[in-house]
Amino acid sequence: MPRLRPGEIPRLWGRIKESTWDLARKRHPAWIAGGILALLLGVGLIERAFDWAALQRLIEESKQIYVELVRPEPTPASIPLALPGTTQGFYETPIWARVSGYVKSWYRDIGERVREGDLLCTIDAPEVDQTVANLRAKAEIARINYERWKALVRTRAVSQEEYDVRRTGYDSALAELNRWIAWQKFEKVTAPFSGVITARNIDIGTLVAGQGEFPFGAMRQLYRMAQISLLRIYVAVPQAYSFAIHEGMAAKVAIPEMSNALRDARVVRTSMGLESASRTLLTEVDLPNPDEKLLPGLYVRVTFQVPSSAPFTLPVNTVFDRPDGHYIVVVDASDRCHLRKVDLGNNDGYKVEILSGIQAGERVALSPPDRAKAEGAAVTVVSGRESPSVKVRGK
Repeated sequence: MPRLRPGEIPRLWGRIKESTWDLARKRHPAWIAGGILALLLGVGLIERAFDWAALQRLIEESKQIYVELVRPEPTPASIPLALPGTTQGFYETPIWARVSGYVKSWYRDIGERVREGDLLCTIDAPEVDQTVANLRAKAEIARINYERWKALVRTRAVSQEEYDVRRTGYDSALAELNRWIAWQKFEKVTAPFSGVITARNIDIGTLVAGQGEFPFGAMRQLYRMAQISLLRIYVAVPQAYSFAIHEGMAAKVAIPEMSNALRDARVVRTSMGLESASRTLLTEVDLPNPDEKLLPGLYVRVTFQVPSSAPFTLPVNTVFDRPDGHYIVVVDASDRCHLRKVDLGNNDGYKVEILSGIQAGERVALSPPDRAKAEGAAVTVVSGRESPSVKVRGK
């Protein structure tokens, strides 16, 4: 039977109608009606035949198993390990009030660079000032009494015991005075180190509470400072790579907002123990920032070069799990599938190291469908999107 395309059927039906009308003008009406019915039945059978053939082709195509193939890649001596991190100032601390009172004046605002000992603000604490004035007077009276008894003890007009009481009283009053004078110095809040003011939470007249005098929740943070000429980055290294990380190891830091420009950094220390919840090793990486263009709180990517001993790597979507281990689907030269159990190494989320179970040059199914996970299943090899590995084109 000749194959007709779907678009030819309307044209065929038009020709049949024209022929039918010609017969109607020349032949008996009863014969014409019978001919029309026969023609209509024939056309319907033809259409059914075309539909049936198309359905059979769809059924045959649905039975095919299409797979895309990759070949295992040799693993380099070292592989990059990229992990997220957040920059922090090398020194970064909030600054609180030590005495209670009202902010009398402030001298530094956010973004200003200060040196260690620079005055940030002053606090008006009249209770402390009054206490210091009272203690000065008491200490002066104690000193006068002490001097008098010191002269009397030389003439033996008073006993040594009475003299010691006056001397001890003076020493005690002087110590109490010095303690409050030291406390009074906290009315002037100074920078604990050289750095940048990153937050100011006070203004003139703001009531601040000193430590120890009110609950911690009632205290107001005055400033926040950070030293940013050198930044710290804390990275959580997965257990699989923890043995490769060591002090002094070089690293590269990429900042997405700066076109992923790479900066040199170095591992300075690790926690020497894994977090039990996440099975990660906390690692500190120090990043020099002499131009102070990088700021605390930036999201960055830290890349380490970790050694690898695996012979091959494959895309992660070639591997699937079964109760007894990890498997891949290897396709032979006759396009038949064979299950292969493999041992895995490190996994960076894109590629996984294959320690054993595969040979160089073998063809591996990428994202194999469930029907391809049967031993000996016949597949049709197709070429799809570009993948990280070299693909094999179908025949």
